[in-house]
Amino acid sequence: MVTMNAAEALTAQLNSLPSYLRPEKAVFDQLLASAGKLRPDGGMADAQAAAVIYKLQGAGAGFGDEPPPTKVSFPADHRMHLRCGNEWYWLACHFDAEGPLGAVRIAVLIDMLRFRLISTQLQNEIGWTDADCQLVWNAVTVTIAGAGGSRIYRRPLNVQWAKTGGHVQFPDETQFVYRCGPDTLTGTANVLPLRAIVDDPAMALDLRLTSDMPATSAFFLQGWDGITPNPKPGIYYSWPQLKAEGAVTVEGISYALKPGTAWIDHQLLMAQTPTGPTPHKSIDGWNWCEFNFANGESFTAAAFQTDSWQVNALTPYGFYLRRSDDGKRWIAERLLGGVAMDRLIPTLHQVMQATSWTYTATNLPQTPPPLIPPRPFDLTVTTAPWIDDGSFETADLTVPSEVAVSVAMVNKASALITGAPLGLAITGVGFCETVGWEPWGAYQPRALAFLKNGGGG
Repeated sequence: MVTMNAAEALTAQLNSLPSYLRPEKAVFDQLLASAGKLRPDGGMADAQAAAVIYKLQGAGAGFGDEPPPTKVSFPADHRMHLRCGNEWYWLACHFDAEGPLGAVRIAVLIDMLRFRLISTQLQNEIGWTDADCQLVWNAVTVTIAGAGGSRIYRRPLNVQWAKTGGHVQFPDETQFVYRCGPDTLTGTANVLPLRAIVDDPAMALDLRLTSDMPATSAFFLQGWDGITPNPKPGIYYSWPQLKAEGAVTVEGISYALKPGTAWIDHQLLMAQTPTGPTPHKSIDGWNWCEFNFANGESFTAAAFQTDSWQVNALTPYGFYLRRSDDGKRWIAERLLGGVAMDRLIPTLHQVMQATSWTYTATNLPQTPPPLIPPRPFDLTVTTAPWIDDGSFETADLTVPSEVAVSVAMVNKASALITGAPLGLAITGVGFCETVGWEPWGAYQPRALAFLKNGGGG
């Protein structure tokens, strides 16, 4: 059996791409040159270079991954799908807290993502394990808002690949442990209760997320019964209205947290590999939100961006979440609507991002009709960002935005939102997310310059 180190394997992976999936020659030559410099002990610097190489493959990224499952089964699908495409756990928490200067609000965002660098075919040839083929990175932001204003704190970039000396671990049949270097998510076979640890000199977090629902039913299925359709098939489900507690220390300052609320996403997402030459989309991303309301109910919606920005976009699907009468599960009512991005600003690397949103939504007809008739909705949800610029740089140098927001929701339809007479607003908190808004023509030269200048080193 052939054995390879990180440089040899990533070079072989690039050379395995069909000609129609390879980027233009100058770009491809740079990817080969950079892949050849990876070292077994290169650490986070070389792991980040591998992440950038993966992204710059364009349509070839993910070539050789297995297709995602077409149905979900739990608790097995709480674990990672290591032979498939990009996958992540995303955690958001909101707290009231006390700091050195008095009362503050704190929002925490943890996004731990893995993707497969090496195809299953090449893996079989060189005898690597599934874990050997995965790169994992963890992005963490803490937003603190008080009388003196708002500030975002970022955890320094944490990128791990076992083949460049990193430390990763994935959930298995016996325990739920998802590790990216010193940072971990640990829980039960059914995830909850979940403990999140972020361990860095600049930022230390120890958070515990629980639910008053049974762990086996505290989540709801996004997409269609937990499956997202083409062109980005995968698995997607979420835990809304979680209870959160713990400790937050940033830049040596500790904050006393009051019990807060949280949301978890688990998503496996992959694009279909083209079967022929395909021009690269200039923009290929989305806008997404999650809101937990004070009445114990929740809202989520997504708009997709392709080729050009749409500041008034259709949200082709969304959900309003309310508890069943026995309180043991979520009733997910499908919504269709739109989002108006009321303000755009230049953020990191001059990437334009939205920083204020207004959502509208109404019921999406269902065939066959649901067992529990939906309430009529005519929702308007307005947002107030805690801070305008929520952008940050990921392992592959792309620039998403995660903005903590306070929200107010009004239902103008005849039925009542729990706890709110007709026309009265219900308030809440959440996050608004923007991904993939930097044009490829701006990202690609910036990423190539990074590799030419020595990558992450």
